[in-house]
Amino acid sequence: MMPDSTPLAPAAPMPAGTMVAIFVPDNHPLLLLRQKLDWAAIREVLSKHWRRAGKNVDGGPGRPWPVDLYMSVLVFKVLWSLHSRRVETDLRENAAARLFIGVEAQTDPQVRDHANIARAEAALGEEGWREFNQVVLRQAVAEGYAKPEILSSDTTAQEPLIGHPNEAGILRGLAQRVYRSVVKIQETVQEKLVPGLEQAREAAKEIFRKVKEYHLFTKGKEAKDRVIRELVAGTERLLTSSQEIIRELSASGARKVKAGVKTLTEMVETGRTLLPQILHWLDEKKVAVGKILHAGITGARAVVRNKVGKKVEFGFKWLINRLEGGYVFGNVVAANADEYQMPIKALESYRETLGEKQTPEMVIYDRGGDSAETIRELQDAGVKKVGIMPKGTKEWSVAVEDQAEVRSQRGKTEGVIGTLKSTKCGFNQRRERSNGAVRAAGHRAIACLNLTRFLKDIIGQTKEPEVAEV
Repeated sequence: MMPDSTPLAPAAPMPAGTMVAIFVPDNHPLLLLRQKLDWAAIREVLSKHWRRAGKNVDGGPGRPWPVDLYMSVLVFKVLWSLHSRRVETDLRENAAARLFIGVEAQTDPQVRDHANIARAEAALGEEGWREFNQVVLRQAVAEGYAKPEILSSDTTAQEPLIGHPNEAGILRGLAQRVYRSVVKIQETVQEKLVPGLEQAREAAKEIFRKVKEYHLFTKGKEAKDRVIRELVAGTERLLTSSQEIIRELSASGARKVKAGVKTLTEMVETGRTLLPQILHWLDEKKVAVGKILHAGITGARAVVRNKVGKKVEFGFKWLINRLEGGYVFGNVVAANADEYQMPIKALESYRETLGEKQTPEMVIYDRGGDSAETIRELQDAGVKKVGIMPKGTKEWSVAVEDQAEVRSQRGKTEGVIGTLKSTKCGFNQRRERSNGAVRAAGHRAIACLNLTRFLKDIIGQTKEPEVAEV
């Protein structure tokens, strides 16, 4: 058994089989990518975040964490935007993939199972994937693939895969999380010794029944509002019981109990913010500022987009920045962030990614960022050309010959956002159910786009020029 393979069950017999020789040319795209990537920089970034997640990357007691293996596996996974189960299959059967991760000589076909791959990916978190993107971008600039002279930016919404938010559904989601945590705790402790466990369980069940009544049998605005108020009262009881459990078990060292208490604490904090927002809606008929839309993804907000047929999107607002050449980086911004400030934020993100002393020659943004103060601030920061499209009949801040470039870059930025939201990259419609996981998925989608662009540039560079026949 090789050290890079998942251990088989002790009683599992080694299968008989046949060795198969497959030729993989040196100019295979995966091998070209392997030769070109800055693995030392990637290793440094990923090791830092795996170390923070408690992985044994420094050779401590116990089974070591194979950094070189996992970083190759994750690059392969993100490049093709594959599910962990599909990666497990490819690493077992795809000769080029095995050569890419460096296990071509391993006789055991199993490398890592999907669960280990998923844990390695999740351990990086939002910050790990953001720094990984910085490594790829800096190398793309160094190779001449990305042109840092032009920075074009725009905002977009990352929409998790959630239903249209309604008060009953949000409260049901909160009750479901409390109920699952209570069941987890009851599997470990004697419930008679912990006040609040049975009360919380019954309160959650009552909320489930009320939500079903609301959706199936309640007709009319007044009746629906009455049921919502009953749901709010039931949720108050649920939160009170949860607080009793937290007080009683906060010092417990049992793994399941600690996880359950952590979730209960999060749900109590969410509920104490959410319930006044719901009552504000019932009393004032106005949506509260910063309204919570999902019990698990509490950072999701209603993002006003004013698109044709879709004025509002539900999720996270991102500022996406594009360098000439098609490379992208971005960050989450507040849903109600001032649009005038977005070009300034884009410049800050640019310098964070490429270096504090770096400044693009031209900054491009749509008319939402048109402000005399913003233009002046960018010029004071050293930007030679501020290509913000003017509102109405205002004059441009760049020369006529640069206005066509601004329009062209704006179109390319819209196109790259569309690519991010494609099925391939998977920026939108994520199934993750926590704030950090959804944001990490956004940075992972950006990594997919950047690695794909990087690979295309490598292939284009290695192609022999066509010679016309005379």
